[in-house]
Amino acid sequence: MKFATAVLSLAMAETDVRVIGGYTPPAHRENYILSLQRSRLRSHFCGASLVSANKAICAAHSKFINVKILRCNSYKSESSQQVQTVSDQKSHPQYNSSTFANDISVLTMLNSFTLNDYVRPIALPAARSSEWMTSGTSLRVCGWGNTSTTENVYPATLKCVEVPYVTNADCNAPESYDGGILSGMFCAGLSQGGKDACQGDSGGPVTKDFGTSVSDSILVGATSWGYGCAQPNYPGVYSDVAMFREDFIDQNM
Repeated sequence: MKFATAVLSLAMAETDVRVIGGYTPPAHRENYILSLQRSRLRSHFCGASLVSANKAICAAHSKFINVKILRCNSYKSESSQQVQTVSDQKSHPQYNSSTFANDISVLTMLNSFTLNDYVRPIALPAARSSEWMTSGTSLRVCGWGNTSTTENVYPATLKCVEVPYVTNADCNAPESYDGGILSGMFCAGLSQGGKDACQGDSGGPVTKDFGTSVSDSILVGATSWGYGCAQPNYPGVYSDVAMFREDFIDQNM
């Protein structure tokens, strides 16, 4: 959850609340991304990633208190968009809301999406048991996060940003998260700040190996938390999908 999560972060008030330093991708390129919306208000509150016709990966902290809807590939209504209802959310049984450990969940839709050029699941990575990406690996973060520094203004167009992977050792340095990055988490961002996910991007995708075609991408993360947004020495923190495959994701697919 991209907001102040500890006493330290209170002094780092959200000064720029959006997918920061990013861009608007070509229409329908990220055709696996879901906008989670409140059933009655139809307002966006989190992202998710379609991994099969009726399953999606999200963050556990994106709680479903009432039935919510999913819009695939667009936040607003359009002809290529499909809408489904979430029938179930399975959050990791060891999710800890204080530390954000195991911040991952599997969503099940009441009915399956119709797969086509506009709605397409993204591939999952192979299962891993420890840190597996290397420093500087380019990752893509996308979402419909807030675009205003003073009020809640959520864009109708998707935003994406490319950020480099930061090793757990570097992210756990005293001048950064000082041990707060636990097993199953990873960081991505610039040491000087300026590029990041933020409020409204929670649960949304982090992809790798995107090259020139999204069909080559794999889903490596779900947006989880961070101290402020795009702050120097505090990159975004994400749940590592590969490290949850064997003991959680595959068991709920």
